[in-house]
Amino acid sequence: MNRIDLAFGELQAFVAVAERLSFRAAAESLFITQPALSRRIDKLEGVLQVRLLERTSRRVAMTDAGRQFLEHARAAIAEMDMALGGITAAAAQRSTVVTVACVPSVANHVLPGALEAFSRRFPNVRLRVLDESGAQVVQSVTLAHADFGVSFVGAQEADLDFKAIYTEQYVLAVRRDHPLAQRKQVGWVDLACTRLISVSSRSSNRILFDNALAELKERPAVFCEVNHVTAALAMAAAGVGVAAVPALAYSAVRYPTLAALELVGPAVHRTLGLLSRKGGHLSAPAQVLYAILEDAAQHDFRF
Repeated sequence: MNRIDLAFGELQAFVAVAERLSFRAAAESLFITQPALSRRIDKLEGVLQVRLLERTSRRVAMTDAGRQFLEHARAAIAEMDMALGGITAAAAQRSTVVTVACVPSVANHVLPGALEAFSRRFPNVRLRVLDESGAQVVQSVTLAHADFGVSFVGAQEADLDFKAIYTEQYVLAVRRDHPLAQRKQVGWVDLACTRLISVSSRSSNRILFDNALAELKERPAVFCEVNHVTAALAMAAAGVGVAAVPALAYSAVRYPTLAALELVGPAVHRTLGLLSRKGGHLSAPAQVLYAILEDAAQHDFRF
């Protein structure tokens, strides 16, 4: 038995004409020209080697073979629609997880508000947060382990787009009973004899302010070194010393015993950006979360 090579578009063309008995109306419903529609019908009849439609300049009618074939064509189209619907549903199911990689200060103080706003719009979309170091955020986005990232590093990565959304200054976290707590700002030189708590020298935070302070004649010495900013704040709250931390990491609600003083001479800043793969495409839910973060940055992340 010879293989019959039928195209889906030809079946659609035949059913459209059969249901409307008009080449013009059928062509309009398929968004194609009448000559293109006629070529599809001619090809279908040529493959089947039977006349399906009788057409004159005034009317279109189905032949007996056309009426018999119509039900089979409708069934074939319905089967294809079901198959395509299943594929679309599966793709939609796969896209119902949004993964964002971010540095811990963002995970602790920015992302909760953003995810709450996001979940109101997409209550059925599951969320995965990779709270990592800046270098790990870059790696997670590059390797497509995350849809996008939020970090202060990555602007120089050739394979990533870094969209700057927020610039923050480093502050000094001190206990409210500390002698420095009455000031609104403090210079780095004023910390020469103060017990300074800092994150590890491997941290991007530490590298940033080490570079910024490189030209100071007298730099404050680190008394206590920890791995994470949250630990530095906990140490400061316990009275171990004072901590130089990014402003986003400080929260008066979370750390009521601490005050945050502006650090100057020099002021040290860092820029938060949204990281995405160049040439990549975010799912619709991921695009919304990306936009929520971008918009919130313009309002100091007040959600």
